[in-house]
Amino acid sequence: MRKPVEQTQLLTFDLQHHPLQVGQLNYSHMERLSSSNEVIRLVVLYVVLSLLVPLLPWLVSGIGTAVYQPKKKQELLQREQAFAKTSDVLSTLSKPLSGKEVKEYQVLMTNVVMSPSWIQILVGGILSLFGGEINVFTKVVDWSRREAQQRLREQAAAGGYDEVINVRMETTTLSKIRGAKDKTTGIEVLAYGTGIKY
Repeated sequence: MRKPVEQTQLLTFDLQHHPLQVGQLNYSHMERLSSSNEVIRLVVLYVVLSLLVPLLPWLVSGIGTAVYQPKKKQELLQREQAFAKTSDVLSTLSKPLSGKEVKEYQVLMTNVVMSPSWIQILVGGILSLFGGEINVFTKVVDWSRREAQQRLREQAAAGGYDEVINVRMETTTLSKIRGAKDKTTGIEVLAYGTGIKY
């Protein structure tokens, strides 16, 4: 009957009689480990990018809504306040009230195109399920109108006009058609009137 050989003896035997094979096995085993680590890293990178890429536009939209829009609205408010120190030159009347003789006149017009951000469209879409006023869209349209009016004031001041009478505003919806669906992408607000010099 044979004596059972202990595992430590087998390992010693293998190491003594086959040192090259053991070294090769260790090297190939480490090579497999490093290549499997690379595969794991690539899979993790792929999963992270697969999640981030679709969310990136929403993240940019959120930053734009939270940072960019308030900054631009604050700049508009400062421009409006600078012009508010003098009387407002815009009037919807068809004739000037001053009674002075008009020496020069010209049609002035300005426009602005604005669009809600993706976040605002998402919130507006959810609110439209319940009906009523959709504040996120109201704020965008109000901002557009204020910007168009302010640009008209600035154009009148740059041209040396004393007043702009018969001021009118028009709104146009910009949309794109995909298949059978009509999608609104923004609005254009056009402000125009007759600039007059006394």
